[in-house]
Amino acid sequence: MVTGAGELVDRIVGLEMGADDYVTKPFDPRELLARLKSVLRRTQARPGASPDAAGTAAGHRVRFGRCQLDLASHQLFDGDAKEIPITAMEFDLLKVFADHPGKALSRDRILTLTKNREWDPYDRSIDIRIARLRRKVEADAEHPVVIRTVRGVGYMYVPGAD
Repeated sequence: MVTGAGELVDRIVGLEMGADDYVTKPFDPRELLARLKSVLRRTQARPGASPDAAGTAAGHRVRFGRCQLDLASHQLFDGDAKEIPITAMEFDLLKVFADHPGKALSRDRILTLTKNREWDPYDRSIDIRIARLRRKVEADAEHPVVIRTVRGVGYMYVPGAD
């Protein structure tokens, strides 16, 4: 966190809210660079670090049926390595599924994980977005096997189900 608020209480609140570090203005650019490198070392060396977080920086790809999602570039590619256009929300949905393989996710949980809270949890527009994604990633969108509907719950990504 880089801020002009340098009081002790401001620093404490910033760190408690999840900041990895707290730098007050004015600052020396070399100090900021050193602090950034320190945070990167800590996050990359953590034994329990999420493979998706590390994979994102390295251009990690996740397979969705006949397609691959590149987490670093936010692009979806078909089997011939041609880019398939996707919206930011479609990417967010695929990323949520990639982060939770084999787990049934309710619509409300999906909305929370995509941080797209302007939707009403009872709004069924998520179903339309899932249908569009299925047309892009499934071999047969009418009989989905990669992004399955879990009756009474929501949706589930099944890796390797194609």
